[in-house]
Amino acid sequence: MHLIRLGSGKPRRISQRGAVVVLFAAMLMLLIALAGLALETGQLFNRRAEIQTLTDALALAAARQLNGRSTGVSAALAAASERLSSADGVRYQYGRAQAGWNAAALSFAASAHGPWLDAAAAAAAPQGLAFVKVDPFQLDAALTAMPTVFMRVLSAALQVVAVGGPSVAGPASINVLPLALCAMSAQAAAARGTELVQYGFRRGISYDLMALDPADTDGIGAHYLIDPLAAPGIPGAPEDFALDTIKPFICSGTLAMARVTGAPITVQGPFPLAALYSQLNSRFGQYTAPCNATTAPPDANVKAYSVSGLFSTSASWMNGSSPVLGALAAARYPASPSGTSEPLWTYADPAVLPANTGPDKYGPLWSYARAVPFSAYVAGEPEPASGYAPYAASQASWNLLYPVNSGGGVPSLKTASYPSGATATPYQAIGGNFFLAPATGAPGVRGRRLLNVALLQCPLPASGISHATVLAVGRFFMTVPADSSHLYGEFAGIAAEQTLSGRLELLP
Repeated sequence: MHLIRLGSGKPRRISQRGAVVVLFAAMLMLLIALAGLALETGQLFNRRAEIQTLTDALALAAARQLNGRSTGVSAALAAASERLSSADGVRYQYGRAQAGWNAAALSFAASAHGPWLDAAAAAAAPQGLAFVKVDPFQLDAALTAMPTVFMRVLSAALQVVAVGGPSVAGPASINVLPLALCAMSAQAAAARGTELVQYGFRRGISYDLMALDPADTDGIGAHYLIDPLAAPGIPGAPEDFALDTIKPFICSGTLAMARVTGAPITVQGPFPLAALYSQLNSRFGQYTAPCNATTAPPDANVKAYSVSGLFSTSASWMNGSSPVLGALAAARYPASPSGTSEPLWTYADPAVLPANTGPDKYGPLWSYARAVPFSAYVAGEPEPASGYAPYAASQASWNLLYPVNSGGGVPSLKTASYPSGATATPYQAIGGNFFLAPATGAPGVRGRRLLNVALLQCPLPASGISHATVLAVGRFFMTVPADSSHLYGEFAGIAAEQTLSGRLELLP
């Protein structure tokens, strides 16, 4: 019986051991398959992250180059190619592989939502383009096509998995002050004799920005506060105009939108200068909350170009002559009779010289910008980055541009004291009588006194919330700090909108 029991039990133990081996092998294969799938899934996620990093870098590099001209599109293509193909360019496969460049990967648009133009179409119509999209599937095929080992077991369609998605980059803000004025003329450019006039403004002339209106009926200037949060085409909200909301944007001189053209913007009249002039004066290093030197640095040159403080000195480039120059801006032309519609402008503006125009009527001249000949202007083209070639700093130029018919004398350019150089102006000085550094501990930033102001198509309601079309962005140089009633700015030309883009960001 003992032998029988041993003989009958032995096959049973062998059978059980074999079943365990088979089960173990099956479980092992399953675990290997699951581990392989997990590994491949991780690799797919990692490749997607690598592609996202790569396309983000290309989009940002390209978007920085856009300037409203075909040269900006070319520069964007070159910058993206360099960012991808250079020795230290962005790579994938854990830094081992470099994708091939293809210009078809880039497209351009005026909005983050398109419509998107290829490089050729963008170069043909570059105005307004501020956003770049990078499509990784237009780059090297090896970048987005990832072969699999384990996933193909599940489906033949998974032998190669397409990985990646586009990146879009563009400005999150624009360096435009939340102040809008009526354009004094709808003409982008006109000739006043030989001088260039843009939207009714003369370069090198100082204006009180609170005392202008192209269709005045009440003797009060037309000026507006821009909703800093509502992008063009999006209705703003009344609470957006709360002073606590507005003041930080006045400090920084920015709006929380990519552009101000393309669709109507939301504005409210009138501009509340009495509540905001202190924030404007941060550009002179004069601080009132919420402005501070970190978020709203002073200008590198805070010299006030006022009659009493500068033009009466021996180093003045202007001679008061007779009568004595006494204004901080070109003198205001007599207000229109109530009920009529006539421009509210200055003595410097009418094409026909007004009666009683003496040298005192022109105010400060050429503090920041010189007048420019009309011949320098090219229709449809933004101003060159280096600026238009201006008139020579000579008495002959001033006699031509600023004639008088009463009061004796003419505005006198003392060429011996005016800064030397073909395009130099007093603001550009880095020392001497025309220069004043900001307070110690507050490093200045050149150009902070330059206000970028939206020029609107008017007429518009003088008060309340309305929607307005921006014709252009005018540049006005603050000659002196503002007060509760006056904001003096010397016209310095028209800015191409793309050159005003603030911080770039990646968009979903």
